[in-house]
Amino acid sequence: MDIHRLVITLSALLLALASPAWAATTRCMTYEEKTLGRWQTICSDGTRTVATWSPTLQRWDTTVTPPPGQTCTGQLNPKTRQWEGRCR
Repeated sequence: MDIHRLVITLSALLLALASPAWAATTRCMTYEEKTLGRWQTICSDGTRTVATWSPTLQRWDTTVTPPPGQTCTGQLNPKTRQWEGRCR
């Protein structure tokens, strides 16, 4: 799988996990910021995901910012290495 498609897929998955109640109605846009070397996904509910390649760790580091007024709790799944949680 192309690394860019993987990042987009992971970002969409993280956003769906972060806001499952709005997954069907929230619209998201993903784009590459070449000058900053990262991919960013911004959704209509205010959720934001930023994925940056770490050459030292040889992996993508992804940060999910919840919608304004909400907080997220969760943990990293040791088997899938994906964040699992909820935002309220």
